[in-house]
Amino acid sequence: MRQYLLPEKGRFYKANLHCHSTLSDGRLTPRQLADAYKAHGYSVLAITDHEFTADHSDLNSEGFLMLQGYETYVKERPDDSRRMKTCHMNFIAKDPAQLKLIMVDPEYCTRYAAKNGVAVEDLPRVGDICRRRYEPRCINEMIRAARENGYLVAYNHPGWSLESIEELSRIHGFYAMEIYNHDCSHFSGFPGDDSRVYDQLLRLGYECFCLATDDNHNKEPFDHPACDSFGGFTMIKAEELTYGAIIAALEKGHIYASQGPQFQALYVEDGQLHVECSDVRAIHLITCCRTSAHGLYRQAYAPKGETINAATIPLLKDDEYFRVEICDREGYKAWSHAYQLRDLDISEFGE
Repeated sequence: MRQYLLPEKGRFYKANLHCHSTLSDGRLTPRQLADAYKAHGYSVLAITDHEFTADHSDLNSEGFLMLQGYETYVKERPDDSRRMKTCHMNFIAKDPAQLKLIMVDPEYCTRYAAKNGVAVEDLPRVGDICRRRYEPRCINEMIRAARENGYLVAYNHPGWSLESIEELSRIHGFYAMEIYNHDCSHFSGFPGDDSRVYDQLLRLGYECFCLATDDNHNKEPFDHPACDSFGGFTMIKAEELTYGAIIAALEKGHIYASQGPQFQALYVEDGQLHVECSDVRAIHLITCCRTSAHGLYRQAYAPKGETINAATIPLLKDDEYFRVEICDREGYKAWSHAYQLRDLDISEFGE
């Protein structure tokens, strides 16, 4: 029986789910961002300004959808030390009318409220004004409150945040983490690729999806080599380009993350994983353990100077989960999220 991991039906929509405008610390207005991303072939954009929400539904247009959300954070100390640990999260609203902030704290919210001419006490919010603390209990309470009030919670740029895997594993409830952050790869001294963090979480039993985002602030123009737009994106496969359908696809994991390469199909049949993709030089299977076993070679490589666009890879009982990375000739990658074997109906495995 063929089991599709990415839905057989529907179409892919290109999305940037992490973006900053002049409402916080970005250089472009929401309108300029929407126009630029639509012109570059995107169908979905979430402007996730720091600690501030605004209704961007007026930027919706034919073939282009805005998602509602914002970025929130908790930091280890009140200073701005470059060695300070911090936890940044994106809250994406399931309902486009949701504009309320979670756990409003003047230390974090005053700057951007004042920039937009709003007093902290007048910000739309859930509950009373409070104080956040950099500790798992407080962060988990923020996530719990966000989820109860209709937000999807994503963990942002783990490398940049300087949190250890032990600290990160004590945070619970995010539906996805950023496996690639384009702004961090350009300006923070980190490669932006946090796939190793994702694997460490998976091996600890954490289950979540993965995203690629721009986290763009547009300090440089679009034609500048250090431009932080259009470098990391999430492909969402949905029945239609409506707010409800896109949110449902995000919740179900009908997505993959990319810097450029494209997955066209992922499915399991007769104990084997089938990958169909754009032209790449390598297709990698990643599991909880070493993928080579009993003479099985579970990667696919193109001959030197050539490309491949498909692979069939046997699955083993002790894989527990698997995910796929593809890499093109320029070194750009795409990442599937992890799929748990227990969620699949597999009657036979490779030896």
